[in-house]
Amino acid sequence: MMEERGWSEQLFGCCDLGDERRTRRLVDVAARLARHAGASLARSCQSEKAAALGGYRLIGNDKVSPEAIAQSGFAAVARVAAQQEGELLAIEDSTSVVYAHAVAAQLGTTGSQANARQRGYMVHSVFLVAEQTECTLGLLEQRRWCRDDAAYGQKHERKRQRL
Repeated sequence: MMEERGWSEQLFGCCDLGDERRTRRLVDVAARLARHAGASLARSCQSEKAAALGGYRLIGNDKVSPEAIAQSGFAAVARVAAQQEGELLAIEDSTSVVYAHAVAAQLGTTGSQANARQRGYMVHSVFLVAEQTECTLGLLEQRRWCRDDAAYGQKHERKRQRL
């Protein structure tokens, strides 16, 4: 757990969530999730019910901004990048994240069907990699958005306007 804790502290230890207890909880939750990659929060806390409850309270807290958490991570990667020698590669990728359950109604279209059951959001990420060592430094930036339903089917019109 120590390696995950160090990583989590480096990435989220400076996150401003309005209360240092929230930041400590964020560091703990991130370390637990890293230790049990792919597991749910409840499973990553194993039998520690208080840790799981604290994690869910953190996630549900209106004073905890996902943007603040993301910015903390981006800033940490930028600090690491500033210490690197040699060239850095910024690798960009776009993808969509789709859901078919209840939350889908709150999201946007991601495919070619306006009334699809699966809806989601688009994600564009920028990863930094050190060229010489091929070491991934981390996620430098990420944008997430939902497509506007009113703009569905207007791709050809947008392309025509750019010409």
